[in-house]
Amino acid sequence: MSNTGSHKTREIFVEGPIGPAFIAESIAKHSTRTDIGGHEIFLGQVRADATDIGSIGAIEYTAYRDMANEQMIVIREEAFARWPITCLHVYHSLGTIQAGELCFFVFASAPHRREARESVAFVTDEVKKRLPIFGKEILSEGGHQWKRNS
Repeated sequence: MSNTGSHKTREIFVEGPIGPAFIAESIAKHSTRTDIGGHEIFLGQVRADATDIGSIGAIEYTAYRDMANEQMIVIREEAFARWPITCLHVYHSLGTIQAGELCFFVFASAPHRREARESVAFVTDEVKKRLPIFGKEILSEGGHQWKRNS
């Protein structure tokens, strides 16, 4: 697919955690749309997992920003080609995100809930597989380890 798809190219990265007000505002912007019957949202949150070397207090996210945004264009076009979704929004945090804070937000709208649900699941999985986003898990006890997506 080319980078000149029919849907808007958006910067997916935000500095710091994704706040509830940002999510609420994103939803509210769609209230005037009468062609939407269902919205689906995925929210990724930093977990305070216990590891062999300590518990996770935060994750410091970095990315190859240009490469990730270009690959996101491809994923977006794949989603729009597979489902009759009316809109798709993807945001991922950069910087240090504390345990309990939100770091990943995927939001799709469609005439029907099934299409919205399936497209969000697809996009969420593809972002984790294909985008060059890296997480350094900062341990509460000091030190760090690199996050591995499963």
